[in-house]
Amino acid sequence: MSYPLLRRVLLTNDDGIAAPGLALLERLAAELAEEVWVVAPEHDQSGTGQGISLHAPLRVFAHGERRYAVSGTPSDCIMFAMAEFLRDTPPDLVLSGINSGANIADSVPYSGTIGAVLSADLLGLPAIGLSQAFIDRAAIDWSPVQRYAGNLIRALWARREADGCCWNLNFPACPATEISQLRMARQARGSIRAPRLLAGRDARGLPYWWLGFERSSTQIVAPDADVTALRDRCVAITPLRDTRGWLEWGQEQRLADLERETSR
Repeated sequence: MSYPLLRRVLLTNDDGIAAPGLALLERLAAELAEEVWVVAPEHDQSGTGQGISLHAPLRVFAHGERRYAVSGTPSDCIMFAMAEFLRDTPPDLVLSGINSGANIADSVPYSGTIGAVLSADLLGLPAIGLSQAFIDRAAIDWSPVQRYAGNLIRALWARREADGCCWNLNFPACPATEISQLRMARQARGSIRAPRLLAGRDARGLPYWWLGFERSSTQIVAPDADVTALRDRCVAITPLRDTRGWLEWGQEQRLADLERETSR
């Protein structure tokens, strides 16, 4: 039987206030907490990592009760929320996402989704990032995160006393019915080999460059890597800071067992 787990939860993302993943996270959070706050970027802030705005003012726009857009990064959103809205009533938990696309391997340090989690952790707030992998951006199957995210959040929250709560959850690009396990995974090194630039000129003839990467074609096969977990159609759970005692709990745990555990 499901019941409110938290008094108050703060949500953000890096895809922007209008992102479908955030709307899904809001529905999920409503089942977990009595009070839900949303403070998210006004526009897409993918790739901003843990960056904060030091060279421009922040502007905030109301989008309903306890729902705000900030003209900055996901980390700006966390800092603004804690300085303005929740200074005296901090959230029990921060949830960041649900990102459109996986945040694994070499995408982790650049991820605004994960940057918000790390910024919350700096403030002593438990935090979890959630990302849904996809094959086709125009047809994302959200069923894995819809089915399993709530139980995973409950399980991580229940174990926070010994090991804290600063996590990166990635859900594989397949229907929820094809997933049977979660896997404790380490962050893979990734495939970036070198940066590359695509040059162009704007309407005034001034030069600009698009930044991209040259990637290695070598496939990551380490059994404990986050990339491998998603390839094997497992939910990948990765600690974002040192956590002892979790490996045994999360190694190849069956999600059916987790559902029974969190429904008690």
